[in-house]
Amino acid sequence: MPDRCHCLIRRRFAMPNYHFPSDDSLRAAPPAAATLTQQVYETLREEILSGALKPGRRLVRRELGQRLGVSPVPVTEALLRLEIEGLVQSRPLYGCRVRPLTLCDVQNDAVLREAIECQAARLCAERATAQSLSRLAAQARRLDRLMADGQPQSRAGRLAHSEFHLAIARLTSYARLAEELQRVWFRRLMWMNWIKATHCKRVPRDWHQRLVEAIAAGDPGGAEARMREHVRYGNEDDQTALRYLLEHNVNDWEDLP
Repeated sequence: MPDRCHCLIRRRFAMPNYHFPSDDSLRAAPPAAATLTQQVYETLREEILSGALKPGRRLVRRELGQRLGVSPVPVTEALLRLEIEGLVQSRPLYGCRVRPLTLCDVQNDAVLREAIECQAARLCAERATAQSLSRLAAQARRLDRLMADGQPQSRAGRLAHSEFHLAIARLTSYARLAEELQRVWFRRLMWMNWIKATHCKRVPRDWHQRLVEAIAAGDPGGAEARMREHVRYGNEDDQTALRYLLEHNVNDWEDLP
């Protein structure tokens, strides 16, 4: 009976355009295969986040495999991971593409990010040790320097920005909170690259250091209020810029159904 249920679940929830290997083949997969999948995943993720692969761009497994010098299998597995994270979209009879940007998606992610990060700030203010807060303050200083130097969209800037916010979530000791925030940040980084290409609202000086100071004060309510101000800053301007991009087809996205 359990085997039958397992089979039914696979049929019901299997994503389109993917062939799932059998349990036996998964158990027999050598560590090298998992490492190769990870490498393909990280390469494609970076290309999506950096804008090298545009929103709406078709992702043909055979072409990607030839370019990256691998078989279609690790490409398929990497694309599945990217789809789970919301960076890739798959449709029956069409295949995969980089997730197109829509105003609705950006607005939903903004609300989700605010909910997660404000709760993380409250919990961090209650639980973080002095040593942890000292490390967080060092991250904030580095990030603010990158932003002051005009490098927020460089690879170093993007990593520093997401890692700073994820560090706050990790200090809550709730791993699932950090995992969900990471998914939101991956999607956020993807669309930020396109918006910031035509529009960029500079943040105030010492912007992230002020946030750490509010958390370090040990007042959950004050930390939440400062985080809410932080995550909402520039949201309206970003959405206005995205409307412009979508209306004027600035990014020359593929004309996909």
